[in-house]
Amino acid sequence: MAKPQGEGQQREDGSAQSGDPPPGRGVDPLSLATFIGVVAVLVISFASWRDVSRLDRRLGELEARVGQVAPPAPAPAVPRGPDPGQVYAVNTEGAPARGKASAPVTIAEFSDFQ
Repeated sequence: MAKPQGEGQQREDGSAQSGDPPPGRGVDPLSLATFIGVVAVLVISFASWRDVSRLDRRLGELEARVGQVAPPAPAPAVPRGPDPGQVYAVNTEGAPARGKASAPVTIAEFSDFQ
């Protein structure tokens, strides 16, 4: 009487059933390459994480040192130029003008075309 052939069993002639790996092959090359790739990515990630950690620690040390050595902030600069809150009298007699001479506001523009 013939035995029922289940998965992983051999046929009566001694050959393996279809779907079984060929005899003598222990590891699938694609699985091995995938495993090696994952290990390589993990090693690179760990090395990068350590480098970033070292840089972060070094940056913290430098920041603390700069805070200790930094000179005091200079006094605020005195603003230069005309006071924007003051009204200045400008002689516009004989200068080119546009608009009515009796206008309530006169805008005088100074420019240098060099």
